[in-house]
Amino acid sequence: MSEIIFGNFNAEAIKAIKKSLKSKEINPLYIHGPYGSGKSFLVQKMEEEYKGKSITIEATKFEPSLINEYLDYDLFILSDLELLPLRSPIPETIFDILSYYIEKKKQIVFTSDRPPYALKLSERIISRIERGVTVKIKPFDKTSREKVIKTLCKDLPPKIINNLIDEDIETISQAIGAIKKARVLGYVVKRKEEREKTKQLLSKKTMGEFDNFVNDIRETFSETIDRSAKEHKLREEYSSKMYVWKMKGFNTDCIKKVIDGPIDKLTSEFVSFTMDIQRLIELQRQYGVVNIKNLLNMGILSKEEIKDIEKALFNPDKTDWLSIRISELENQEEELLKKPTEVEIKEAKKETSSVNIDKLTEELKIDLNANSFRFLKEF
Repeated sequence: MSEIIFGNFNAEAIKAIKKSLKSKEINPLYIHGPYGSGKSFLVQKMEEEYKGKSITIEATKFEPSLINEYLDYDLFILSDLELLPLRSPIPETIFDILSYYIEKKKQIVFTSDRPPYALKLSERIISRIERGVTVKIKPFDKTSREKVIKTLCKDLPPKIINNLIDEDIETISQAIGAIKKARVLGYVVKRKEEREKTKQLLSKKTMGEFDNFVNDIRETFSETIDRSAKEHKLREEYSSKMYVWKMKGFNTDCIKKVIDGPIDKLTSEFVSFTMDIQRLIELQRQYGVVNIKNLLNMGILSKEEIKDIEKALFNPDKTDWLSIRISELENQEEELLKKPTEVEIKEAKKETSSVNIDKLTEELKIDLNANSFRFLKEF
């Protein structure tokens, strides 16, 4: 399927996507519906249409350590949110990313098989999501099913098409599967009959207690090995990123202290560190606009304080102090701009003196032709 099929089942979702492509009013956008309902296809088309830097991440592949990269997009799509691992600091990172995209008026989109309130996430995340726009992709009604079937299987005989329309197909995926099977077999397999056969086969297959025990051991061992490998890989990524930030001049002492500690604490510290670095970069831009030379000449800043500020601009522990101090400097610079400079004062005085002398000269002029002057002269 390469084209979007518009129907009653997905009308709300398509309308919301189109609106979000044109404005920043729909943020975050949350699309939910049953598996196979076409959520992934719609957000894929959305990303293709979006004019800006975009990324789609599956919730199962979400990595908190990549937060700095995730914040660098104009459109961030996180699919299958219900599958998001709930180990710390993944939920905290999601909240930070969600807050950042809303604050910066960048587009963030979630997809899930359930409404926001049914997610196993914190109330503050769910509350943020519900402040945006939530739309649902519904199961097919008869009109939607007919439209989808006729669009997807134009090459099949009318009898097969009609039989497919009569089936209790509820999603795009079910429709595609049924159509493929009809093409292979040449007729429509009744879904109800197929489900009954599947139930019978499953009921015949039983498993002993020993088999269950072995399977549990395998799964537990596999999970332990997998988790250990992931932690090792994650720790290496943190070390590599810490080295990059250090080479750029940033103070990385807070990461060094926990680099060999528990992975959860390390990840939490790294997420916090990355957010602070993001703030420092913004503060560096803010500080770069201030006319430091002018403030230095006016005695508002000293050379020692300038050195302290420029050093603090690479220290994550100084973000709050920097934010306050740079705001103060901006306000002081604004006040200075309102006051006239010495040159402007001298020019104003010169102009005033010139005007006054001209006025006085004019007043002292004697009109030789005036009657009063002739009278005094004759007398």
